[in-house]
Amino acid sequence: MNEKIREELLKLSEEKYREFSSRLIPGVENILGVRLLCLRKIAKRIAKKDWREYLKNANDTYFEEVMLQGMVIGYVKDSNIEEILVYIKNFIPKINNWSVCDSFCSGLKITNKNKEIVWEFLKKYNTRIFK
Repeated sequence: MNEKIREELLKLSEEKYREFSSRLIPGVENILGVRLLCLRKIAKRIAKKDWREYLKNANDTYFEEVMLQGMVIGYVKDSNIEEILVYIKNFIPKINNWSVCDSFCSGLKITNKNKEIVWEFLKKYNTRIFK
């Protein structure tokens, strides 16, 4: 499954969009240049099928592969908050730029119905020290 996804991403990549994205996300070198609309469509398709298997074996080579993982987690509907939080915990270390962070967080609609549980989960990530 994951190799087919990679092949699809490679086919959808656009050099001009890659150059554009590279300017918006400095320091990220592994961008293919796949538009967000295409990534969202693929993520929705994966989230309706065997998303657990996809995430278990997902590749991290390209920026878009990491983006896709975050989007899939956000689009999952056949799960509960406890399971999703496990996937979130495993995904957080992969967030290394603002674009992955924004796309991932904006897609997590399940958190709206589980605010207290999610808040408790997030507290352990609060390492900022205020003076």
